[in-house]
Amino acid sequence: MFRNFLRRRPPATRDVRPLGGVALFGALLVGVGVFSGPSLAAAQSQADVSVSVPARPGPVDGTSQNSDEFTWNLVTQFAAPIDGAQGAPTFETWASDANTFAANPQWPGPTVTHDFTASRLGLHANPTLGPIDVSCSPPPNPAVGGFPQTGTPTPCIAEEVKRNRPQFDYIVDNKLYTKAGIAAAYASGFQVNMPASAIAVKGDWVPVATLMQWIPDLAGKNIEDLYITTTDNGTQYGLVSMHIASKQNQNWVWGTLEHQMNPGRCDTIGCFDSFGAQMPAVVPNRTQANTQYGACEKTPALQQLMTAAHLAPAWANYCLKGTEVDFTAPDGTPYALGNTVVEGINANVSVAGASCITCHAYAAYGSGGTPTAGSLAMLAYNAQGKVVPGTLDNAKQYDFMWGLLAAP
Repeated sequence: MFRNFLRRRPPATRDVRPLGGVALFGALLVGVGVFSGPSLAAAQSQADVSVSVPARPGPVDGTSQNSDEFTWNLVTQFAAPIDGAQGAPTFETWASDANTFAANPQWPGPTVTHDFTASRLGLHANPTLGPIDVSCSPPPNPAVGGFPQTGTPTPCIAEEVKRNRPQFDYIVDNKLYTKAGIAAAYASGFQVNMPASAIAVKGDWVPVATLMQWIPDLAGKNIEDLYITTTDNGTQYGLVSMHIASKQNQNWVWGTLEHQMNPGRCDTIGCFDSFGAQMPAVVPNRTQANTQYGACEKTPALQQLMTAAHLAPAWANYCLKGTEVDFTAPDGTPYALGNTVVEGINANVSVAGASCITCHAYAAYGSGGTPTAGSLAMLAYNAQGKVVPGTLDNAKQYDFMWGLLAAP
């Protein structure tokens, strides 16, 4: 009876109710042989059912890896230090939105650069926020994650999108970096279709002083041993969360990482990693919000990848929360994948109502080279499931990339 109710729900619903999604997710994974044994039994016994279910790993084109293994392989590549043994992660040398979407786009070169801003999703989900060009901005919903709201300096989160060279070159070579260029692409009927090698990462960074306030357990510990850190304008930041998008699939491969000490990192939809975590399924704690879930101990396979790539030891503290390659489960139930910082705290968006693939499918533009009213409405709505018919009429998709919002 309940399954019939699920099928009657519209595919893009945000109505998420505490009724059993992890159980359904576990059952789906049994079908593909991903989870078995006590961890699955625990997930089933403590599960929620909802009209969305946590996204599960799926196939990746051109490889035998599922999306969990594929995402960890990507991480070990772009997180590798720029000099082969030490130094900043490679992705910090990639092009930011400011480098890409400019009158004269410039690849930043081999040095680390940062162009921190407020959350673009947060701005569109919360129109009273602004402006975007604030390097570190108080988030719109700090209370949902127990994030501090007062203190010196003012608690804030800095966000940054980085794009690898193949994605940067495609955007620049096809003149898709300004509204005028995007409008010309619309007029010519050009179809945006980025290369399979294109990668984008979105990182959320928190000043170390705020980290210490947010997570009291860090007192007396060396932050650089626990976090990937960077310094911008004299302020040291720690990386707390990261979204990853790869065009290896036509609808992209989506993944999200959280630092293991993020309060409540597995709240709401749980945490699932079939490749890199010795405990592949972690169910939400239903008795205490924003609690600690402990270390995500790595499998020997992932440890080997990290060692071979010379990753900084701090990367062992980052946990894959999940990956997504489809809009819905086989029965049509929408998939959910969200990050407690990127969506929850920094955008005031429900983690249970988030879906990377669906949100980005609405990245589309009209004849003026700007997002259409329908696509912007769905961005603010934070839809799940398949694209709603009619919402992208008279629009052309920007191949799942919301970077077009930054086009001058």
